[in-house]
Amino acid sequence: MTTSALPTVPLSHTAGKVRSVEVFPLRIALSTPLHIAVGPRRESVDVLVVRVTTEEGVVGLGETQAWRRQASAETLSGLVEAIQSHLAPRLLGRSAFDIAAISASLDDALHGRLYAKGPLLDALLDIQGHLLNLPVYALLGGRARADIPVCCVLTLRDDPARTVEEALRFKQRGFTTYTVKVGKNVRQDVHNVAAVREALGDDASLYVDANGGLNFDDALRLLHELAPYRIDGAEQPLAHWDLDGAAALAARSPVALLLDESIGSTHDLFGATQRRAATGVQTKTAKNGGAWHIRQLWTLASAAGWRIRPGNHPSTSLATLSVAHLATAWGGPLLEGPFAGGIDGELAGDVVTQPVRLQGNRLALDDRPGWGVELDPDALERWRIA
Repeated sequence: MTTSALPTVPLSHTAGKVRSVEVFPLRIALSTPLHIAVGPRRESVDVLVVRVTTEEGVVGLGETQAWRRQASAETLSGLVEAIQSHLAPRLLGRSAFDIAAISASLDDALHGRLYAKGPLLDALLDIQGHLLNLPVYALLGGRARADIPVCCVLTLRDDPARTVEEALRFKQRGFTTYTVKVGKNVRQDVHNVAAVREALGDDASLYVDANGGLNFDDALRLLHELAPYRIDGAEQPLAHWDLDGAAALAARSPVALLLDESIGSTHDLFGATQRRAATGVQTKTAKNGGAWHIRQLWTLASAAGWRIRPGNHPSTSLATLSVAHLATAWGGPLLEGPFAGGIDGELAGDVVTQPVRLQGNRLALDDRPGWGVELDPDALERWRIA
């Protein structure tokens, strides 16, 4: 099917009226436990898939995660309750093409809660694409790039040799940009980064991510000790709430700072840019409310001269495609971000019939309508929890 075909549904002002909203709470195992500076080792990811169906029987899909960490206390049960009791009723009977008005209505229903709103708005974009027989990136401005390069993530480890082994496996597959998790022990962090730089050579692009696990003094010390290893960015060194500390750190750091946990909404980003708390932002499908809200963040970040790094929690093909379609349509520069780890081996399974796959370190989209995927009922049954 190509974008030149006629729409499959005759369109009118009532096209795409929402008939039902369903939620599927899932727990998907991680292939390898994930260890970051804050919180326990993670063995699995709590995922919520949303399916929105129109009166015509057209289906739209979205994904979020209950990723309990700094700046997010969401749980699966909380997400389900927020959507079923407060947000889904705002969609029923409305056209998927009324996404701006629906988004405003969701804000009236619940303040914040972007983790709950994102999958609903993403599902509406998917429906629009199916009704118009267009990929979502065409709705967001058209194809601005042929494909999107992806960054890999090296989990927090005590043994630099194991970190290097992981990095070299990614290098053999064509990756050129690496994020090294740090934030538990400054001395160990420096050893890990030094070993990775030596193993990968000068051409590799290295970032570090502390996930808000450092105090100011340790963060400043770490960034100065890492500077000789040519670090292209340090993500979220300090706790999410400490924007004044981040601004002071940014003024003294030899490494450029990016914020992640600190940035949920456009208000968060506006405050951070006003303080000069960093010079870059990493967004995530769930954290930032899906493609609809993330495009606003990218526009604001670009206007402020900040670098933009597309990211994700470990996600299935659905959240990965949300980022990929937005990135494909984005006309400005983007850093290589870790938005596709879930489809690249982090997760033990997916939820769609034809999971998205990387070609080397790149993801390219075709012209299938919407996100271009369908739910796999067997996968939903396998990972579903009560």
